[in-house]
Amino acid sequence: MFSWVRFYEAIADNLLIYLDKSKRSILMEFVNQLATEFKLSYLLDKGLQDICPFTALGTFNRHIKETTRIEIAKKWAEFLNIEESVPNSFEGIPLLNNQLSWFFTNSENQQQEIDNLWEFYATALKFSNADENYRDEFEQKFDLIMSQSYFPWQLTSGLFWIRPHAYVVLDKASKTYLTDELELIKDDRLSKEHFNGNVYLKLLDDLAMRFNEDYFPIHSFPELYFTALRKYENRTLINENLASNNQWQIILLQFIQELCQDNGSNVFNCKELLDKYGQQLEEEFPNNRVTSNLLTYTLQRMKDKKFFQFLGNGKYRLLNHNIDGKRGEIMENEPDIDAPLIDDPLFVRHPYTLKNLIQEDCFIDKQQLQQMISSITKKKNIILQGPPGTGKTWLAKRLANIIIGYKDSNNIRAIQFHPNLSYEDFIRGFRPTSEGKLALIDGPFLEIIHQARNDPQSKYVMVIEEINRGNPAQIFGEMLTLLEADKRIPSEALELTYRREQENGIYIPDNLYVIGTMNIADRSLALVDFALRRRFAFFTLDPNFSEKWLRYMIKKTGLNSKLLEEIRERMNELNEFIAQDRMLGSAFAIGHSYLTHHRAIPKSEGLVWYQNIIDTEIKPLLEEYWFDEKDKLNKAMKLIKIAYK
Repeated sequence: MFSWVRFYEAIADNLLIYLDKSKRSILMEFVNQLATEFKLSYLLDKGLQDICPFTALGTFNRHIKETTRIEIAKKWAEFLNIEESVPNSFEGIPLLNNQLSWFFTNSENQQQEIDNLWEFYATALKFSNADENYRDEFEQKFDLIMSQSYFPWQLTSGLFWIRPHAYVVLDKASKTYLTDELELIKDDRLSKEHFNGNVYLKLLDDLAMRFNEDYFPIHSFPELYFTALRKYENRTLINENLASNNQWQIILLQFIQELCQDNGSNVFNCKELLDKYGQQLEEEFPNNRVTSNLLTYTLQRMKDKKFFQFLGNGKYRLLNHNIDGKRGEIMENEPDIDAPLIDDPLFVRHPYTLKNLIQEDCFIDKQQLQQMISSITKKKNIILQGPPGTGKTWLAKRLANIIIGYKDSNNIRAIQFHPNLSYEDFIRGFRPTSEGKLALIDGPFLEIIHQARNDPQSKYVMVIEEINRGNPAQIFGEMLTLLEADKRIPSEALELTYRREQENGIYIPDNLYVIGTMNIADRSLALVDFALRRRFAFFTLDPNFSEKWLRYMIKKTGLNSKLLEEIRERMNELNEFIAQDRMLGSAFAIGHSYLTHHRAIPKSEGLVWYQNIIDTEIKPLLEEYWFDEKDKLNKAMKLIKIAYK
């Protein structure tokens, strides 16, 4: 995903030559050419005689068209003799505010500030190579730069550009994610008054340690920023302009008053507001798509000003019917916005339904899929079990998309159980910090519980792969009881084994669903605990070398139908042979996923493709089945052998 990293690191390395001040006139000449060619007004006619490395790199890291960014990056690559390919996408890279694109001030100290930035730049590159000899120097120069800059937080963006895997961005999106979701920062350390180089270095240390944990949701600085950006922009930024608009809030308040009067109650919910006035709101604000998320975000902002009281389950109470009195409060507290109000198309959610799943050529009957969806809706928890290669994980993630309502959602978390996983990993436990102390850290399940409780109008799904490879009863602990659908209410809350101060208990919210997968052929596992079984609905996925499989393979691969029919026949014969073995049974059958291909295969290479799958994937599995029964293994291999013709 982060294919741009090498290019950015190469740019940073080659730019270092201009640490030599005597060569910087060449750099300035190039930057002026860029400014002229691409009309970079913040650099044109400003009387600049010198420039810092971060401001230079900012020329293609601003809010401008991506095609323009690519063209500017190409110019830099040519100027600095960069061999790495210029990125065709800049996804997950922090951008400068177009109006605040200098890293130094326009003051009499400008030249000294630029020199300081170059020195810090060189130190940051050395320290990024895990050279602890430069730690103290980095901290001192970091504090110096923070004290001189107009906009100190953008310095962390510059550090990220030069070494994306060494430095964390601390813009608003990232700080919100670190504080609210990862809960790594629980005090005022990121306030301007208290933030310094020492705090930044400790944060880097803490994150580096957490990245190594299997069940920490992110494992690198680029992934952290990408995730933070998606979450922040998807939930906040696309609505912020309109939600902050005075006229929008006033009109919305008028509609809410009218709705309450019509209902004879001051209690209302977001859905009925959208259903009744959505079209009128879009007519009033034609540049915007009025959605439930937008209304919820606006109501949250207005609730904070005591216009409404949130009652839970999407319901609000209007606290004051005097619209004229509230109008003054809105106008006083929120500046008006004159710019066009447009949703960011980058984060449009694509709806996903059962119809979409079927269109993806799912081999399972529609009736069985409907039964699965119905069960998880009512019971909240299901497990997909079956032999290896039957598409359990593939289906689990798509069922999660259906529950959420759209694809590729941040509301879905996927993890895998294993024998060493513990309650402390999954729910909550003490872990060491970079300061040599122990900290109480929430695991992935408790994290998604908090997300779901704080966002009751959305649905969340935890996908647990290989759920029986661990000890589910031990891993879930007291949470096992709370999984039950009828216990997902605050009154059923239980105290956790590791309790935080002033925590009155935890319950699993009604909008959180759990989908597990289980390979029933794994002989290393014990039977699943009965207490777990009664809290989940179980569905078995069988090998499906059916007519659907045949039609799909003909369409996708273009292989000869006779060859595919023979493959299907051979695999069905093998699975029948496995099912009749008293020591194995149908649980050990070979799933269709092994021989399901999604791209074209030259007809002349069809048999080679099949034999390669047999030799590298299926034969090793059969050898494990009959490791001490060579006769059965040989018979099985003969059943699936297709001679070259």
